[in-house]
Amino acid sequence: MYVRLIEPDDEHAYRTILERMSDEDRYYRFFHPADSLAPEAVRRFVEPRPDMLGVIAVEDGEPLGAAHGALLDARSAELAIVIARGARSRGVGRALLLALMAELRARGYTRFVANALYENRPFARLARSAGLHVDHSHGPAVFWVRDLEQRPLVN
Repeated sequence: MYVRLIEPDDEHAYRTILERMSDEDRYYRFFHPADSLAPEAVRRFVEPRPDMLGVIAVEDGEPLGAAHGALLDARSAELAIVIARGARSRGVGRALLLALMAELRARGYTRFVANALYENRPFARLARSAGLHVDHSHGPAVFWVRDLEQRPLVN
């Protein structure tokens, strides 16, 4: 598996990942039903943007997953992650998170946050494996955080 920065040419790969997710998976990611994603919606996740940084995992030409850090301010980024259904339980999510955190750390970011629905147990396992911890919860959402200045985890 190879993890690298996402590029505009990855639009088809990103769409493939989304198509290989269940309706429930897409709901967990977008917090609302996302049955179809228009090309412009997919494109915004692969085009260079000053407010977002993304990585993608690929193996033998097959896209496995992608993670983004929405740059909230000069030191904080918020996680969004998608993993293709067939790529689960293979370390893809952890590899994406570690690569994204390393890239953010190299760019001077010090805080990594994530919001997830309480019932999203797979994300809770992934977050803990990447060193995130629960900061607080509110209603159906759990707010995770990791200080990027602490010792990096190894893959």
